[in-house]
Amino acid sequence: MVSLLPGLGKVESDFGYRIWFRESEPLLKRYDDFQAKFGNDDLVNIIIHSPSGIFDKQSIQVIKEATQELWLVPDVISVDSLTNYQWTSAEDDDITIEDFIPEEFNQEILNNKKKIALADKTLPDYLINRKATVTNIYAKIKPYFTGAPDDKLIIEKTRELIEKLKAKLPKDSDHEFYINGSLDVNNTFREASEHDVITIFPIVFVLILIFLVITFKRALGVILPIVIILITTLSTFGLAGYLGIKFNNMIAMVPTIIIAIAIADSVHVLITYFQFRSLGHNNKEATKLAFEKNIKPTLLTSISTSIGFLSCTTSDLIPLRDMGLLAAFGTMLAWFFTMLLIAPILSKVNIKWDKSKNSSDKKSESKYSDTIVEYIDRFKNPIFYGLILLAIIFSYLGFQNEVNSNPYDYFSDNVPLKKSNDFTLKNLGGFYGPQLVINSGKKDGIKDPTFLKNVDRFQNWLEEKEYISRVTSVVEIVKAMNKSMHGDNEDHYIIPENRKTVAELLFLYSMSLPQGKDLNDRMSVNRDSMRMNVLWKTQGSKLSLERMAMMEERAKDFNLDAIVTGKMPIYQNMMSFVVESFFSSITLALFGISGLLIIIFKSFKLGVISMLPNIIPLSFGAGLMTILSRPIDVGTALVSSVCLGIVVDDTIHFLSSFNICKQKGMDTKSSLKYVLGTTGAALFWTTVILVVGFGAMIFADFTPNSSFGLLTALVLTIALVVDLIFLPALLLITSKD
Repeated sequence: MVSLLPGLGKVESDFGYRIWFRESEPLLKRYDDFQAKFGNDDLVNIIIHSPSGIFDKQSIQVIKEATQELWLVPDVISVDSLTNYQWTSAEDDDITIEDFIPEEFNQEILNNKKKIALADKTLPDYLINRKATVTNIYAKIKPYFTGAPDDKLIIEKTRELIEKLKAKLPKDSDHEFYINGSLDVNNTFREASEHDVITIFPIVFVLILIFLVITFKRALGVILPIVIILITTLSTFGLAGYLGIKFNNMIAMVPTIIIAIAIADSVHVLITYFQFRSLGHNNKEATKLAFEKNIKPTLLTSISTSIGFLSCTTSDLIPLRDMGLLAAFGTMLAWFFTMLLIAPILSKVNIKWDKSKNSSDKKSESKYSDTIVEYIDRFKNPIFYGLILLAIIFSYLGFQNEVNSNPYDYFSDNVPLKKSNDFTLKNLGGFYGPQLVINSGKKDGIKDPTFLKNVDRFQNWLEEKEYISRVTSVVEIVKAMNKSMHGDNEDHYIIPENRKTVAELLFLYSMSLPQGKDLNDRMSVNRDSMRMNVLWKTQGSKLSLERMAMMEERAKDFNLDAIVTGKMPIYQNMMSFVVESFFSSITLALFGISGLLIIIFKSFKLGVISMLPNIIPLSFGAGLMTILSRPIDVGTALVSSVCLGIVVDDTIHFLSSFNICKQKGMDTKSSLKYVLGTTGAALFWTTVILVVGFGAMIFADFTPNSSFGLLTALVLTIALVVDLIFLPALLLITSKD
């Protein structure tokens, strides 16, 4: 422990998108090419709401100041807002390109600007809503080809800016401020994870503490499991520091896994120790007998659980691979500390024992176990076939579920980002979406009128979709400039027929832009390709991936070579990759654990039988996810890994005790009575402690943690029933006594 703890100081956090993939990932390469040509699509959005309207002096002054101050936020390279929107107009033979809101303005000017803005082809659903009560300010972030923007610092400075704006407003002001954008999503992932670690996990810890007190009623039975949890967790993250594993949402799950594993190991040992003490053995004898009974099953369960987690290391997703590695190491470390720390402590303590009370307790336990086994024996066939049938039904329901994740649904309703997202979608529409890169195939190809007309038709087709709020590209700039060149005649809001005219319009527009504004984020340097920015309301990964694939396919119908890129496809594919990797890992783990159990019990039959109680609870869990309308995402997928480890733990303990009884010549029914009377207590209390602990996670701000806690509690409860009722029925049916 001492050798590992210094590694804690080396642990760093990284919640960026690059940590999920190897550098060879095609999605990353595509995005890097996009950044090299057009810059970043990372955004920080400030949404300002004024129910009385944004076209008044006070609101416009707030928007102007917010626009100016956002330029000073670290890594911001461009700010687009209602006030600095480049407005093109014509008067006689003069064309003017200027900020939409002039430096000097009065209410009459603002009233006129409101009419113009609401009638404009671009501004509504982009920088303002159609009631002119909400405006969106876009701050664009500089590209990062290694690492990622410091979203924590950027959001912190943006919040400070908003507080400064609020302080300048009068008390009766009706202005509301919201922050959104891709960087705020990243930052909220971090904040929600840190919040749950700081608040929810201590609650889980306290609940486990309370149930340890109820279970053991002795300080020793409470202190030792807690010590094992603490030193295992700290040592595991010390290793993470040495290995350079960075803390992220996936790694944040590791302490929960360690709590489950460490509790299972230590409670099994302690309950057995107290059982032997109740039979009259002294400290050293009870310790020796407890460890003789548990050392092999706990070692085997630790190995089998580690196999489950190590199967995650085959994934190409680095956080999942790192999580599997740390969880496997933590599992073995929990066993190591349990065996080599609890044993010497137990052998040294001197606990007074009331033998008369324990004698009656043992008779009561024996009576209960005898009654349960007799009952199971009487109804073994209905129990066995009934549970198998239910497992098949729940498996079918599980297969009806879908892999789908909405990053905004990952947060509870009290999280600011969730409030901001709900408000913006309702009042303004889509404010973020995929990026399309359309390649003309030749240098200066985007000046070709035929190409631009195809893009225009494609853009119009996209904007007809009810889920798309706005599409922006150089097309509307060319059309607006052409209209201005013809005296603002609406009939000329079209693509010119002449290539030279297109080139002149783009050149004229570029030359008229103020410092810090250019078209390099919309066109490549050699003008062979252009960027199309889609703002949409779609946020679920399943629908997003379908619609992005459809965009690429439909572009071909307009004779366009288009690819979808940006952060959107990276994030939406990432969740699918995580879930697919989880399930391929679970399948691999089941085969690995099956092989291990066959070797352990030196029986193909017993090895295969032992897998049924491990698979059935997972089948129920899959069905419950569908019933509870919980799509398959990171949190729900992790349930299978953690539950498999704990369920295998219980099954091996049960079958190890059963196997020993059979080797001593006991018949199946007598063996089951003995196992339920001894090992059954440890299985019951281990499960109760974990169910209560994980159940507390339903109050987490980070929804995957909440889903994980709820489903884990349900699956572990089902697993206990399966181990204590279904497994004995299975053994009674297959026995050859």
